[in-house]
Amino acid sequence: MGKKQILILGAGFGGLETASGLAAAARDAFEITLIDKSDSFFIGFSKIDVLFGRRTENEVRSLYRHLRADDVRFVQATITAIDTGAKMVTTNAGAFVYDYLVVALGADLAPSATPGFVESGAHEFYSMGGAVRLRPVIEQVTHGTVVIGILGAPYKCPPAPYEVAYQLHAYFAQRGVRDRITLKVVCPSPRPVPNPAVSAALERLLAERGIELVAGTPVSAIDAAGKAVVLDGRRLPYDLFIGVPVHVPPEVVRASPLGAKGFVPVSPANLETAIPGVYAVGDVSKVPAGDMAVPKAGAFAEDAARTVVSDILVREGLAAERVAFKARGACFFEIGGGEVARINADFLGGPAPVMTLDGPSRQWQADRDAFETSHRERWFDPDGAP
Repeated sequence: MGKKQILILGAGFGGLETASGLAAAARDAFEITLIDKSDSFFIGFSKIDVLFGRRTENEVRSLYRHLRADDVRFVQATITAIDTGAKMVTTNAGAFVYDYLVVALGADLAPSATPGFVESGAHEFYSMGGAVRLRPVIEQVTHGTVVIGILGAPYKCPPAPYEVAYQLHAYFAQRGVRDRITLKVVCPSPRPVPNPAVSAALERLLAERGIELVAGTPVSAIDAAGKAVVLDGRRLPYDLFIGVPVHVPPEVVRASPLGAKGFVPVSPANLETAIPGVYAVGDVSKVPAGDMAVPKAGAFAEDAARTVVSDILVREGLAAERVAFKARGACFFEIGGGEVARINADFLGGPAPVMTLDGPSRQWQADRDAFETSHRERWFDPDGAP
């Protein structure tokens, strides 16, 4: 009997951990193909380092051609169709059949989903290109009102908008212009995150820096000509608007049987979709957690990938038991001046989701750096040439 074909779509946290985990556990049992439209990977929070000029794009990227798992075939291609009936995925580099399919394509940004956002400049930091384009924009700011607006939920890395607000405060203070700039964050939910204690800490950090939080007010539009954020029954003037764009499943997922309900529903037991042998992990998926859903963050995608790896191994008689998915992980965010905090979350490990906050302090900077280094070294050959 030939090797089983494992096809993994998307090479972020979930895709990389699935590919490397299967290759390490049973390289002789599977042919593993990993497909991504990009040629490289970066840790999400490194975009903010690029935004504030601490590192360059090249310094934070790891190239897929330097994957540490030699038995994983990487294909750089754009996926054009997912046919779960025929067990086939079509790309601009050809068609691929599979026995098991793992969809880890993340969430796409949809700037046009908010009227007027594109016309306002579509300034954002949730893509590497957006962070690069935003950097010279903030360098020109010397006065006025800067508004960071969360344009929809769910969105990736829930602390990130607040992290950028804290760092803008430090950045403008370092330049000596902070007293001439008003900073505001618009949040559609009543609190920053779904935990009262952690939300209170994030709110306190905003207040200490003189950053106004406008919470519980969804943005309906951006009046680009009038330079105002249109909220429910009010307008919020700005000189620079920075948005967290609406997140949507990739178009190829929405056009497939998997995406009929938006983000792909999966079983929290094994991350399998309604279609046998097809899994979804990371930002593209929707995992119930009580009356909420597991947030979209790399740590949870990595945790999900370990469960998928174990589930496939159990089905193939190569492991005795499945690793439970607990939606457990940590998210680092920097507040400026080298101080870092860490949100620890466990959404499925107990009867109710648990979140705690460590820091902020300088001691967590080393842990943040180690998180990035350890992941890049686990998945990529550190000696690979650029």
